[in-house]
Amino acid sequence: MAQYNYDEQGVTFNYFVLSVLSLFLIPLTIQWIYAIFKATTVLDCSCGETEVITIADVSIFRFLFIILGWILFAFLAYQVANTEIKKDVWDPYEILQIPEGSEMSDIKKTYRKLSLVYHPDKAPKDQAEEYEAKFVEITKAYKVLTDDEIRKNYEEYGHPDGKQSFTMGIALPKWLVEGSNSYITLSFYGLLFGILLPYNIAKWWYRSRRLTRDRILNGSMTTYFKELKETSSYRDLMDILSASTEFKENIPIRPSDEANLAPIITAIKDEMDKRFGQKFEKSKRQYSAPYCHKVNVLLHAHLLRIEVSDAGLLKDQQYVVENSVRLLNGLLQITFVKQWLAPTVKLMNLSQSIVQAIYPEGAALLQLPYVNNNLLRQYFKNKKRNFSSVQAFLDAPEDQRKSLLKSLTDDQYLDCMEVAKSIPQLNAIKAEFRVAGDEIVTTGAVMTFVLKLQNGLVVDIKPEKANGNATQADEEDDDEALDAVDAIIEGKKQATESDERIAAAHAPYFPGDKKPYWWIFLGDFKVQRIMVPPIKVTDIVSKKTVKLQFPGPPKAGTYTFSYCVYSDSFLGTDLRQDIKLIVHEPSDLPPEDDIDDTISEPDEDSIAGQMKMMREQGISGAISGPQKPQAPKPRADDDDSSDSDSSDDE
Repeated sequence: MAQYNYDEQGVTFNYFVLSVLSLFLIPLTIQWIYAIFKATTVLDCSCGETEVITIADVSIFRFLFIILGWILFAFLAYQVANTEIKKDVWDPYEILQIPEGSEMSDIKKTYRKLSLVYHPDKAPKDQAEEYEAKFVEITKAYKVLTDDEIRKNYEEYGHPDGKQSFTMGIALPKWLVEGSNSYITLSFYGLLFGILLPYNIAKWWYRSRRLTRDRILNGSMTTYFKELKETSSYRDLMDILSASTEFKENIPIRPSDEANLAPIITAIKDEMDKRFGQKFEKSKRQYSAPYCHKVNVLLHAHLLRIEVSDAGLLKDQQYVVENSVRLLNGLLQITFVKQWLAPTVKLMNLSQSIVQAIYPEGAALLQLPYVNNNLLRQYFKNKKRNFSSVQAFLDAPEDQRKSLLKSLTDDQYLDCMEVAKSIPQLNAIKAEFRVAGDEIVTTGAVMTFVLKLQNGLVVDIKPEKANGNATQADEEDDDEALDAVDAIIEGKKQATESDERIAAAHAPYFPGDKKPYWWIFLGDFKVQRIMVPPIKVTDIVSKKTVKLQFPGPPKAGTYTFSYCVYSDSFLGTDLRQDIKLIVHEPSDLPPEDDIDDTISEPDEDSIAGQMKMMREQGISGAISGPQKPQAPKPRADDDDSSDSDSSDDE
């Protein structure tokens, strides 16, 4: 029959409480520390611009639970560390009070002494049971040390009587299980494992079912699918983005929002009218859903760099900006499936604009520190010139750069140039179509578009082929040239671990760090269609080779595609270049070379040669080895001819 041993010392129970407590305490503490770190870290960059410090939003209940939980955890850990565990080990030497390895004579002598003392017949009346139990233990210990069979039971089962009854331990003190306290204990276990645990599992499952693979709510994807059009403008895209379910569930509507948003809306209207000649008005959706209007206002304020002073609105704006870049990927998934090129490019440009806090199609130089619209407007008006990208600004003479930034100090100018040089500038040093095993591209063939990108360094390589198709000889020549390029890059790059890591994008207006990535795809801008769906590349440090595999056109002819490389974080760094693809008929392929399919005779020493010999000569012939060649016997006509010859000679 099973017996239950309760944890009267509290050691096992303390371990149990520590384990359950750590399951909740450790994740909550890590999450709390991360929230504090993220909210109180000053984002400082080389340009000297910093983010506004905000206080982490941690509820009082969670804070108290974490503090009290760690206090309880420390107390229980101290109790466990300083509690001596009593172990009941049956030891015959300890019972007889003799050292291990004692001689047989000493064992018998000690047994006789103890048996005379604890014999039941000599026990006092009030200690009869105690003496009897002690005498039994002494007798068992003596038999274990003197009887081989009993000793075998002890060595195998740890007790002279053989296998003992099964004992089950309960990690609770006895006072918690028995009596009226048992109902409290059962209620606690029922609440913890019968309600809280299933509730949290169901909550997690429900949330996971609501999310797509990219962790976007299904409600948002439904809205995107219904509202997104091929002709959607930037304002339409921002209106659709503001209707995301994430914002509906996480952006609160406060009574004070209307008054706090009023000056921001006024500033947005003035900027839109002055800079773009556009009106900023509510859409039909924003009239019916107040959260959509609030999100749209905060997003426009970010893009126009209008300051938000209210702490609550500032926190909401940071949430909107940080999640908008992620939600744009949901909109892009729809344009990829529908092969819409125009809205795809607009969404990628919108991602750049949100990261850099620049209104769509704004000046790329606004990415640089200390550069604002007033400075650019004044310079471009006087000089009547414009820099379309940061690279164009770097390529300009130094006097022009200093003329633009003449209001900056020397240190500010150096900071500005350092940031400008840190912005990636990708160059395509190789772009071609390949078909495995063939020198030309034929209809329906599975082809690979190979694009090799390089960041920063420009090396003169032989001109790109007009048709973009590569032959085997071309590939070998290009590979040799690219090896030379790689050697130059490796020679100029410092051999440090930091060079192999992707640095965060310089985005002082974006909440948190932003790791840049690039979309690479093939498109046809004449028909505004995506020919090969984009892939996302995140590891372009110095160079990168990208391969896109797709089926070729079904008809022969010359096609003009455009390979596009779009950044998600930087304006003015996009790469777009036309490339021609010549598709031939399968009949244009060169004839295949004849393959010699004759099978040579196997060598006599090989296994195949031995097996052939066995078939022809039998086992004995194979063992004796190959027969020696014999001279051919002369034929009858040969004898006659020889005789005639000899007679003629005579």
